[in-house]
Formats: sequence, structure tokens, C-alpha cells
Amino acid sequence: MRYPVFDLPWLGGGTLIAAVAVLHVYIAHFAVGAGIFFAVAETIGRRRRDALLLRFLRDFSRFFIYLAFVLGAVSGVGIWFCISMVSPRATSLLIHQFVWGWATEWVLFLVEIVAGYVYYYTWDRLDARRHLIVAWIYAVAAWLSLAVINGIITFMLTPGRWAELRAAGDWDAAFWAGFFNPTYWPSLVLRTISSLALAGILVCVAVNLARGYGREERIRVIHAASYFMLPLVLMAPVGWWYFRHVPADARGLPFGGAVAMSLLFAFAAACSVLIAVYAWFALLRARGYVGLPTALLLAALAFMATGAVEYVREGIRKPYLVRGYLWSNGIADRPAEVARLRTEGILASAPWIAPPERMAGADLRTRGGWVFQAQCSQCHTIDGVNGVRPLVHRWPPELIRMGLDHLDRLKGFMPPFVGTEAEKQALTDWLVGLNPG
Repeated sequence: MRYPVFDLPWLGGGTLIAAVAVLHVYIAHFAVGAGIFFAVAETIGRRRRDALLLRFLRDFSRFFIYLAFVLGAVSGVGIWFCISMVSPRATSLLIHQFVWGWATEWVLFLVEIVAGYVYYYTWDRLDARRHLIVAWIYAVAAWLSLAVINGIITFMLTPGRWAELRAAGDWDAAFWAGFFNPTYWPSLVLRTISSLALAGILVCVAVNLARGYGREERIRVIHAASYFMLPLVLMAPVGWWYFRHVPADARGLPFGGAVAMSLLFAFAAACSVLIAVYAWFALLRARGYVGLPTALLLAALAFMATGAVEYVREGIRKPYLVRGYLWSNGIADRPAEVARLRTEGILASAPWIAPPERMAGADLRTRGGWVFQAQCSQCHTIDGVNGVRPLVHRWPPELIRMGLDHLDRLKGFMPPFVGTEAEKQALTDWLVGLNPG
């Protein structure tokens, strides 16, 4: 708890992370799928001597560089910046536990960057064989980078035996147990399918934005891209495989336990199936044409579906950042830490919020505001996104106090209150004061 607290009024730190993360996931998945598209399409184009396909790949590589390497790199740095401010303890845990995983991913990312730029700049400088090798180097490095990141992301929901092995001091075994956790493989397949589909969709956008292509030429390129959208039809069975390995209480949230998650999950599933059906019947069988408005609509649907899936994935992890180990407010779900905070108080471990020299002269309500900052502000604002003022509107003091006494039982996606009884009363008084009268 000895980290500064990042306070973003109205919007909240969690919303900031979500906004940057969804954009980055969308671009990162596209970068992986586009790499596979380059490698496969150029292989086919070289074998068939397809001048149109090769010309498009050359033009598409510029679109790819701007989107994946420029905007993708900026949003990637943005994620690290946001999570280190909003959830510094979780960020530190992930870095220290998976330091060699991160090192591997950064090497793979370096290979991606070098191979991507070499691919773009050497269309007329390398012979066909060497240029194709560069395409495959990029595709393999990009997919392996996804495989590494996937292990760290899925660890947060299903860490497996990681905590047990870590407590026993077996750090090597803990690393592998956390990395190849129960949801690793289904999640990797889901993300690979998403990557392929996004590549196919954004090829349709790019070919409509590119100059010098007639309608029939665009149809040929779109037809080739459509095959990359077809795997979306597998989202449902692979999703079922994924949720089989999710803990039962978390699995229940998108299947009726939380209305928002249920609706977003259904929306994402419907979008995936509809895009796959459209690709098969309209683009492949009927060899239909996708104009720029339709291509942008498909890209927007894919973006919203990506956001919906990421919202559900993050939501089912609550009340944890790392399930069974670290709560969403940065307090460890460890008996020793909980006992210490209930004895010493949460404010004693939050000097950036409640400096010791100010503690003695602070009234009850001021202390309550500090307790809110230390224990609640990671997920809640006062009046904005997930604001607490409307949540406790018309609640009498005794109801608020009862809610704090049984917080994790009344709302299963929230951690319990951890602090002294005096701090709990101070928070009660502060919450009552949000709605005077």
C-alpha cells in the first residue's frame, strides 16, 4: 500500500486502463494476424505469380507500419504507464514473477520490429526467397510474442498452483505453473482467431483506401482476406473450452450473474458469428464486394466486440487483480497482511494519502475520505464512472455501516473492508456526508 495513489476525477483509473488497453489489444491482435497474412499471401502470390496480390501486399505493408508500429507502439507504452499508476503493486508483482517471460517477449518484439521494417523497405532490394523468409520471421515472432503475453494475462485469472509453489520457495515451478495456467491454451486459440479475423477485416479497409485498384481487383483481394475471417465461427466452441477452466463463481457472471457482462458477452459472440457467416456467404460464395463504408462498419463491430470481450475478461476476475492473491484495491489476500492492516489500520500503510503529521489533527470525515482513497478509489470515483455518491443515495448510516461490515458477501465482486473499526466508522461518516439531508 506504500505507493502514491493516482486519482483521475470522474473517469477513474480503471476506465483509463480500459480505454488504452482495448485500443492496444485491437492493434496488437491485428499486428499478429497481419504478419500471418503477409507470410501466407506472399507465399501463394509467389507460387502463382499473382502480380495483383503482391502489389497489394507492398501497399498494405505501409498501412501496416503506420497502424501496428506507430499507433501500436504508442498505445503499448500507454498501457505500461497507466497500469503502473493505477495498480502499481500488481504491476510490480507481474514484473518480478515473470521477469524472464518479459525479457523473452521484448526480444521477440525487437525481432518483430526489425523484420517488419526490413519487410517494408526491401520489396525491391531482396530477392523473392529472402523477402519471403523475412515475412515468415515476422509472422512467427509476432505469434510467439502473443503466446508469451497470453501466459501472463491469463495468469491473473487462473494462477493455478502458483501461490502454493511460490510460498514453498520453488520459484521455477511457480513460474511455469503460473504461465501455463488452466486457461492458457484456450485463451491463446481465442486470441489467434481474433488476430486472423482482424487482419482480414482491416485488409478490406486498406484495399478500399488504397489508390489504383479497380472494383474487380478489390474483389480479388477481399476474397483472399475473407478466409481469415472464417475462423470466427470457432469462437463459440473455443469459448466453451475456455470457460470450462474458469472458476465457477467467475464463470457465472457472464452467464446471468451480472447483467452488463451477460449483454456484452452475448454481443461479442453474436458479432463474431455474424462476421464469419457474412464472410462465407457474401464474400466467398457470392464473391461479393465490400465498399469502404461496409469495411469500416466491420472494423467498428470488431473493435466493439474486442472491447466487450476484454471487459468481460477483466470483470470476471473481480474482486481480484490476481485471483486468490491480490485484491483489486492492491491489498494482498494473505492472512498476515489482513491481520496487520486490521490492527494498525489502512492509513498507517498509506503515507502518501495520510501523512503522519496530518493524522493527529484530522476530523472523522477527513479520515474517511482518506480511507476511501486508500481502499476504494482504484475502482470507484465519487461522481463519475462507478461513482459512490449515487450508490449510497438515500442510504441511512446504519445501512452503510452494515454494507461495509459485509461488503464481500453483499457484493461478491468487491473485496472485504480491511482496516480498523475506527477507519470503518470514518468511511461510513464520509459516505453519509456525500448526500446531505
